[in-house]
Amino acid sequence: MADDSNGGGGFGWFILGGLVGLAVGAYIASGPGKEQIDSLRSKTIELSGSEPVQRARDAAQRARQMVSDPDHPVGKAIQDGVAAAKRKREELEATAARKMQRSTNLEE
Repeated sequence: MADDSNGGGGFGWFILGGLVGLAVGAYIASGPGKEQIDSLRSKTIELSGSEPVQRARDAAQRARQMVSDPDHPVGKAIQDGVAAAKRKREELEATAARKMQRSTNLEE
């Protein structure tokens, strides 16, 4: 058998390791890592107004308009797909209901 004279020494080492990790993490976060985070933040703000980002936003807006416009071919295709899925679901539910009815009639 193992010697348990420590009385929970393993847990103590676990706590000590956590405290050392916390101290090292706090040191790193306040040191050079903080400068990198600030640099990334400023670059992100700087790039968010750039031309490629603006073109992407414009393209996304045009796509939203196409999808929501029922007269546009893309919007019409989406509406047709939704209607077809609804019809198929109703068909499958009706088939399942008939099979359930048959199985209950056979059991009686």
